[in-house]
Amino acid sequence: MAEQHIPTAADVGSMYDQSTDLLAEVMGGNIHLGYWRNGDDDASVEEATDALTDMVADRLALSPGLRILDIGCGSGKPAVQVAGTRRVHVTGITISAQQAELAGARPEVGDGAGQVAFRKADGMDLPFADGHFDRVYAIESFLHMSDRAKAIAEAARVLRPGGTLVAANPYQQGELDARAAEVVAANRRLFQIPPLGDANDYVAHMDKAGLEVVEVLDIGENVRRSHELAALAIRRTKETFDDAFSEELSEAADIIERFGDLPQVGYGIIVARRP
Repeated sequence: MAEQHIPTAADVGSMYDQSTDLLAEVMGGNIHLGYWRNGDDDASVEEATDALTDMVADRLALSPGLRILDIGCGSGKPAVQVAGTRRVHVTGITISAQQAELAGARPEVGDGAGQVAFRKADGMDLPFADGHFDRVYAIESFLHMSDRAKAIAEAARVLRPGGTLVAANPYQQGELDARAAEVVAANRRLFQIPPLGDANDYVAHMDKAGLEVVEVLDIGENVRRSHELAALAIRRTKETFDDAFSEELSEAADIIERFGDLPQVGYGIIVARRP
């Protein structure tokens, strides 16, 4: 049986401290997967990752002046996109000190509508008062949390009544054979991820947190291209590093590509509201 590694928040932060610059370069400035409408969609990686951000933002039902929380803000690019296009204020948090510094240096930082703020914080222990935000979103960050039920409960706690939570995450769908289990385990070790869980796990956590799930959208096939393109970009990038690190990058690219090929790996956007 594949090992069930459970990363700590410090493990996740350290991984992103080391990998954020490379991942942002590979993923068009974002640090999440991209969305392509179909096989004929010729969008670039940056356009596709921005499109996924827009899909999340659309489901938040935003209006100017609202206060938004981005759990796991990465490079800060999604927060800037959401704030700028919707004229809201976005506060982004990340467990990575490097990401907080990178995002915090953006020129859009400020207190007004269309602006952003960033800080280092743990999504399982949010440093905000109850009901502080009008909307909350998490793009591929609940994925990393060792206690997803607690993380989702925290998101619900800081969300005002009537507010919306949108989460976008890869997850498992169906049973894994031995080969698939090894691929998933390797990807989990690479990116510091607990057992993947499935869509029903996320829905159950939201229900327990007192949220009403209103949409579960499966876009697994629309994001799958991301893994192949990320692996290709990493293989190109590795030529600029020394032999030892170049070998590590080659192995990482292989893991990412094999993971993306697994039909048992899905991806969903889940929308829930706080009554």
